[in-house]
Amino acid sequence: MKLNLIKRIAKKEFLGYINSALAYTVIVPFLLLSIFIYTRTALVGGEASLRPYFELLPWFLLLLAPALSMKLLTDEHRSETLELLFAHPISELEIVLGKFFGALSFYVIILLTTMGLPLTLVAYSRPDIGQIAGQYIGALFIGATFLSIGIAASAYVKNAISSFLLSAATGFVLIIIGLDFVTQMLPFPFSRIAAELSVLTHGENIARGLLDIRDVFYFLTITGLFLAAAVTKLSERKTVENPAEKRKLNFAFGLIAGIGIVSNILLSSYPIRLDITQARLFTLSIGTKQTIRNLPDIVTITVYQSRELPAQIQLVARDITDLLKDYEKLSRNVKTQVVYPDNPQAASEAQQAGIREIQFNSVGSGKFEVQAGVLGIAVRYGDKTESIPFVSDSSDLEYQLTRRIRKLTNEKEQTIGIMQGGYSQNQVLNEFLSTQYQVKTISEGDASAVKDLSALLVIDDGSSQNQSTASATLKEYLGSGGKALVMISGVNVSQQTLSAQVSTSPMLGVLKDYGITVNTDLVYDLQLSETLAFGGQGGQRYLAQYPYWLRALPADTNFSPLATVKSISLGWPSSVTLETKDGVTQKKLLTTGPNAGKTEGSFNISPQAVGSLRPNAKEVTLAALAEKGDTRLVVIGSNTLADDQFLGNNRDNVAFLSNTIDYLATDKDLAAIPSKSSGRAVFEFKSPTDILFVQYGNLLIPPVVVIGFAVYYLRRRKLLTQRTYVK
Repeated sequence: MKLNLIKRIAKKEFLGYINSALAYTVIVPFLLLSIFIYTRTALVGGEASLRPYFELLPWFLLLLAPALSMKLLTDEHRSETLELLFAHPISELEIVLGKFFGALSFYVIILLTTMGLPLTLVAYSRPDIGQIAGQYIGALFIGATFLSIGIAASAYVKNAISSFLLSAATGFVLIIIGLDFVTQMLPFPFSRIAAELSVLTHGENIARGLLDIRDVFYFLTITGLFLAAAVTKLSERKTVENPAEKRKLNFAFGLIAGIGIVSNILLSSYPIRLDITQARLFTLSIGTKQTIRNLPDIVTITVYQSRELPAQIQLVARDITDLLKDYEKLSRNVKTQVVYPDNPQAASEAQQAGIREIQFNSVGSGKFEVQAGVLGIAVRYGDKTESIPFVSDSSDLEYQLTRRIRKLTNEKEQTIGIMQGGYSQNQVLNEFLSTQYQVKTISEGDASAVKDLSALLVIDDGSSQNQSTASATLKEYLGSGGKALVMISGVNVSQQTLSAQVSTSPMLGVLKDYGITVNTDLVYDLQLSETLAFGGQGGQRYLAQYPYWLRALPADTNFSPLATVKSISLGWPSSVTLETKDGVTQKKLLTTGPNAGKTEGSFNISPQAVGSLRPNAKEVTLAALAEKGDTRLVVIGSNTLADDQFLGNNRDNVAFLSNTIDYLATDKDLAAIPSKSSGRAVFEFKSPTDILFVQYGNLLIPPVVVIGFAVYYLRRRKLLTQRTYVK
């Protein structure tokens, strides 16, 4: 195989695209349609992420890749130039690879025309660059796979339209074979095999920012098989009368398939992964490594897993296996096992361990049926057991698992106190706190109950009847070196009547001792606001932005609880002001975007009144940290952060709240276990002009540039062909 020949063929094919008007008529509709759908989705939802774009890309490639590859070999057949190629010292492999790399190079140019999208995210948000890189790498692998399918199709049929249809149909099969409605019709292990054969399964894994060698081998294997199929077809003229050559080609084809299958099987036991995310989402934290390496005795981790699970859950199961292998590498005191509860004894064992059965749909006998399955983890240390009833998402699994291990192995159980008044719902808060701590409800007048706490959470919604005693308890606790997280607003809001009044809580005075003032105002953000459903006339409901429910942004990502956080949801927050105090170290934690404002004096917070709001301030501080000696105090100007509805709708709220509590409760010589979340980055536009620029700039500039280049370049070529040369 001569690389120089492959480069020449690739260059010829690449220039063939550049010199053809057909290529530009393929690119422009692709750019217009894909970017239009993405910008509408992203700007309406407010999420600054390329995930929606790359979720759609494989479906666009069903048409784009066949259109680019359908003539690569069919034109050679039609124009009868293939024999001319064979007359030269060029092998079939060199021809196929040259055409493949030529088409792949042009596809890379198409991807580069979308670079305005990530540049927009970098300019107007705080994205994870590693995840963006992973998404483009995944798009490159998927595109290469579909192009190889197109080359194989063009080798087997001599008509371009037939090649297009065959290529698109094959790519469609590779996409849908991993979707739930297909895998649920198949029995185990065929459902697992089908999921592993899907390009979506492997592409989504890379798009998370995790380069797994198994996913890379999958794409290399599938691409290699289709390219080998094209080589085999082109070699028919030699193999018809040469059985030895045919056996040689068949052996090479089987070798590629065998290497791919064996490699994936071997790597399932010894996975090799590269975490390219900025926040190291898939790398064990220092706190986890410290915990596992210092285990005093054997910890047994049992995974209870049904054999038949939806395709997406099977990917979670693979992540569980990989994580546990990382744990085993750190310490011999970690023992892991997988139990399939497909018999009564194993099912009973799973139930006793606290593993919860979930239900999902399957398709059987021509109708939807309901199946039950389990995917949970039980951690045992001595005679103590902690469980994760069901693992639906692996992104935060390390945090959940290591917290339970710490709880089991700690000689002294840590206690978190919660002091609150009113009727706020904090079930989610109690659930994740109980995975590592003992949770204790503190009476507002019981000063003795806070003495042995690792940290104290105070939720003041202004409805308590014992605010004076509660503030005295907090003041005494902080004075003795306590650690507290205080969630309090300077305005009391009634969610039932949507009315508000200035808070008179004496708790506000305690915070001033540490230079933190929660002001008696309501902060709104006209750009980083939540979209809520409101009731209208006739019982109709409508969606509208509500600026008093906003997305707060991290002000200091060097503060460890904010390291992976993109935005925090807060309802009816008040601004926080910092005043210098001797011996007190202060730090801003959360702020609004630049289109914010404050309402003071009278408050009309109904949905109908927010249309008159205007930005009257720049960034407004919403949360702060104060440290004085051993005392640590985190103040958030909103009492809604820990509400179930806010924790349930924004995973960043859970990550920030849990990480902050761990920061307060953990000894300084013991590393914390961060709750990792890819977060929901939001657009931070400064003016409506920015929104228009992002929407229409991305939608119009790339197609216009492509059209302009096509007109200039093709016209120039035409003029050159018409030039008369005189000796």
